Amino acid sequence: MIRRLRIRRTLKTRVCLLLICFFIGFLSASPAVSPALAMGDYSKLVVPQIKYRGGSFKPRPEALESLLVQIANRTSIEVKRVSLDMELSNPDLFDYPFIYLAGNDAFSPFSPEELNILRNYLSYGGFLLIDDNSSASNSKFDASVRGMISELFPHVPLQKLPEDHSIFRSFYLIDQVAGRALVKPYIEGISVKGRTVLAYVGNDLGGAWSRDKLGHWTYDMVGGGDDQRKMAIRLGVNIVLYALTLDYKKDMVHLPIILERLRRNQYR
Repeated sequence: MIRRLRIRRTLKTRVCLLLICFFIGFLSASPAVSPALAMGDYSKLVVPQIKYRGGSFKPRPEALESLLVQIANRTSIEVKRVSLDMELSNPDLFDYPFIYLAGNDAFSPFSPEELNILRNYLSYGGFLLIDDNSSASNSKFDASVRGMISELFPHVPLQKLPEDHSIFRSFYLIDQVAGRALVKPYIEGISVKGRTVLAYVGNDLGGAWSRDKLGHWTYDMVGGGDDQRKMAIRLGVNIVLYALTLDYKKDMVHLPIILERLRRNQYR
């Protein structure tokens, strides 16, 4: 059974965030950007972390909350700092436009039903960030991820994102793919009909983002210091902004088409 995004809730959030980013683009030289009008709790960004069988699905437990703090401090996006672990079979998955899958070891394959849910989620507007926390170039987690992606999109290859991809300029201008470690100097992704729906980073972004309850950095950087951490945080912000708004100029042009497509799929 094909599940759908919760159209009204997710679409309202995305359109509002799109407009925020539209104004940020023009007001970036100003000392401050006015926050969006309060639109209720549904407009606040929450990022579920995907649970799976085998391995450790959450080796960087502070990562997402730490990233959300950075997003709230650096942009006009309102966030909700909650820890939300979710299985792909949870129907609430479709309430969230951005999800995160991380690990540092091999994990059990997802079932065909779970893969179908994830495929539909991504096809109807969702975005998945995969983060290898192992700091190894050929990790067991990497092998599991590549196996999953080959089943998820058997006819769409995982490819390196070009340097001019919108992810590298959605908020900050990024010229280095950093993380806690510098394992792979690139992001790989899956694009469907011109939209990147999945990004895979092999540099342990979560380790670079993580702070404890006292505000101390949880993990030391490998191969670099504060500048490397700064670039990893900026990359995380950029990925979230891209996932929520894509290229706002293009979205403003094609917004009626996007709305119509989502409405058509509302009850499928």
